[in-house]
Amino acid sequence: MLETDPEVLAAFVEEASERIVALESGLLELERTARAPQADLLNAVFRDAHSIKAGANLLHFSTLETAAHKLENVLDSLRKGQLSAREDVTQALFDGVDLLRKLLDSPGAPAPTDYQECLSKLGELAKRRAGIT
Repeated sequence: MLETDPEVLAAFVEEASERIVALESGLLELERTARAPQADLLNAVFRDAHSIKAGANLLHFSTLETAAHKLENVLDSLRKGQLSAREDVTQALFDGVDLLRKLLDSPGAPAPTDYQECLSKLGELAKRRAGIT
């Protein structure tokens, strides 16, 4: 990890924390409206994941960036109608948000033990793009 200005790090953590709260709130709404998710909701949660990924990239927090990217891929599949918001999909997204929260608690620290398992689940969901499942 590169040396990061404490003020920059604090600003990133604050913004990313707000994005995580918004992501979680959006996912709760998505879960509630799974049969007919609204495009603006899907776009908003996608942007939240994208913003976390971009900030993590700028600060060279690769584990956080990778997790946000995997989450972003699944959200992109949802907003493009390539994946439906079934229970297994929303659960994997919630698990991904929990992972982001853990990673944000210690940016630049080694990944938690459930990191690869969560990324694998999100990766498998993103691969379902060929058909709506």
